[in-house]
Amino acid sequence: MKKLLLSIVFFALGLMVSAQAQLSENQSQEVMALLTDAAASMHTMQCRFVQEKTTSMLAEPSVSEGVMCFVAPDKMRWEYTSPYTFALVVDGERIVKVADGKAEPLEGNSSRMYQGIVNIIMGSATGKKLFDASVFDVVLYDEEAFWKAEMTPKRRDIKRMFSQLVFRFGKATNVISRVELIGSNGDVTEIRFEEMRLNEAVDETIFK
Repeated sequence: MKKLLLSIVFFALGLMVSAQAQLSENQSQEVMALLTDAAASMHTMQCRFVQEKTTSMLAEPSVSEGVMCFVAPDKMRWEYTSPYTFALVVDGERIVKVADGKAEPLEGNSSRMYQGIVNIIMGSATGKKLFDASVFDVVLYDEEAFWKAEMTPKRRDIKRMFSQLVFRFGKATNVISRVELIGSNGDVTEIRFEEMRLNEAVDETIFK
């Protein structure tokens, strides 16, 4: 019986290992170029997202949903629609928090904190500026239908928030599909992007 259980365990581990393969340095450079080119060709991106947060403080993961709209080079609206309503509107370096119908420009420490989070969200959504060697150590994997990027932050301000970021880009489009934000406290936030529409016209009044 023990031999059978060990065989099952090793077989399962073998499947996990075979499901992804780490890319060589040359392969990584080629894939990063593909993802960067795809990001450069993206003028607008609109999608739904599902966010699931797992924390030791809660017995069950907390799930929220929303919509995201990005317009190159630096406009984004990240809006939660369930179970609460709340939005961050970014226009360059200006960040506005919208809640209960009221818009509040963020300044000082609050603005810097949100800017760091926004940069990660915007970078993960578009693939831009993700592979800056001065900011992250990057390891790339071939994971069947996805390119998987494990990003370990180097900068102290990012380390305070996250110990690692994991991105999955669909091979069919080289566009982001899923993000895992692993907090410095061990919390894990997964964001899945769905119903994605690229390079369609956007009503830019949503950024006002």
